[in-house]
Amino acid sequence: MKSGNGHILCSPGQRICGASSCLIAGEGTYTFNKYIYASLAGHVTVIPRGEVQVVKVTLGREGTVMPEAGSVVTCRVLSVNPNLTTVSIICVGPNKLHSPVSGTVRKQNVRDHQVDTVEMYNCFRPDDIILAVVLSLGDLRNYELSTAGTELGVVTAYCEEGHPLVPASWTTMKCKCRTERRKVAKVMPPKSSHT
Repeated sequence: MKSGNGHILCSPGQRICGASSCLIAGEGTYTFNKYIYASLAGHVTVIPRGEVQVVKVTLGREGTVMPEAGSVVTCRVLSVNPNLTTVSIICVGPNKLHSPVSGTVRKQNVRDHQVDTVEMYNCFRPDDIILAVVLSLGDLRNYELSTAGTELGVVTAYCEEGHPLVPASWTTMKCKCRTERRKVAKVMPPKSSHT
């Protein structure tokens, strides 16, 4: 998806391009199955470095934009307990917040089906990057968020050994050493530049 100034915008977990001996993953990206993926929401840049080109994702422009009801936000999971997940909201759409704000995803807002069977630790883990939608401004600038929706949930995660996890199904992600349970976001294909 292109922004008005011609930069390519991407969301976490989005496939950017194929990896090769002369095209490698840099800051804000990771490689899996010979493709480079974004681990942040922001602008894609390709930087020549000697014989190779480094693909990087830099956070979107900083601004005074704040989350509002209906906003899609990028968050980092801070803590998980049986009833809610606490997050730090770092981006609203492609725009990085000047300073992160707090949010929570309650058990009943994780998904829109079989709500009574949700186990929070099987949906999120600390340091996961998730996409969520803002339901309302809760108490003390603590936004109420929801990940109910196929395009919402975990987009970037790492296993205990530090390997990147990639979606294997709606409820699992895997790396080279293990499979872990998550509420996985379905990564949407990039919109064409003429839309």
